[in-house]
Amino acid sequence: MSLVTRMLEPAVVERLGALQLSARRVVEGATSGAHRSPFKGASVEFRQHRAYVPGDEPKRLDWRILGRTNRPYVKEYDEETNLRCAIVLDCSGSMLYRGERAVATKFDYAVKLVASLAYLMLARTESVGLALVSQRLNRWIAPAARSQQLPRLLEELERAVPAGPAQPNRALREVGDHLGRRSLVILVSDLIAPVSVLREGIARLHHDRHELILLRVLDRDEVTFPFRSASRFNGLEGEAPQLLDPAMIRKTYLENFRRHEQELKDVSQLLGAELATLVTDRPMIDELTLFLKQRA
Repeated sequence: MSLVTRMLEPAVVERLGALQLSARRVVEGATSGAHRSPFKGASVEFRQHRAYVPGDEPKRLDWRILGRTNRPYVKEYDEETNLRCAIVLDCSGSMLYRGERAVATKFDYAVKLVASLAYLMLARTESVGLALVSQRLNRWIAPAARSQQLPRLLEELERAVPAGPAQPNRALREVGDHLGRRSLVILVSDLIAPVSVLREGIARLHHDRHELILLRVLDRDEVTFPFRSASRFNGLEGEAPQLLDPAMIRKTYLENFRRHEQELKDVSQLLGAELATLVTDRPMIDELTLFLKQRA
């Protein structure tokens, strides 16, 4: 089985053909090439130079400036496509959780979700890039619409290994440093972090006028806390394991979970981000279809 068919099953691809994801604020329309965007991209009319950042395509380097100054700069052009998107995938250790009812870990589920989103937009000739984050930005692939972009993104997803704690404020700040201009940013994460820390990263992207979608991927266990007997809870981001009686902590856990969820909703509304929750005991394509239809 090829890498493409492992991450994009034929039945999923068929369903994706009837779906569409478009930006609401960062572009003027939803059809590629229908008009010239007021933002910068990679098309036919030169606009300016800017400093090279890791992840930029080497072919965009201005070799004459590099030769004269020994400093790398890339060329930017007026863009004629409508959407430039960066998909940000949480690669922290908490994404490795899998409950008994789930068909996959949160990370495996998220990987297929990212692959589906990338396929969906690239099939419509939109520019798509990828950021892998945990404590910081670990890997960056700049948005592009070329034919080899999907295989390149899938290869990076195949190699990704979740580990360590999350630091979303720092990671999203570094993503913002790489974006350079207004884009649609889709964060795929369990969002298990203090809301104040998440808010800092989201606020940076909001300040730069990016459009942000938060896709929160959770296991059903995290939503309902179904444990009954004394259990050993192992931390996935370096926390020490603890033996606990679920009956004694269930009420507190669920109250904290609901409070965190409400704070996420409040911050998202305040900063103009869309928030949706996908639970891993439901097929990914069903959850994605529901989100896109509700959004439309």
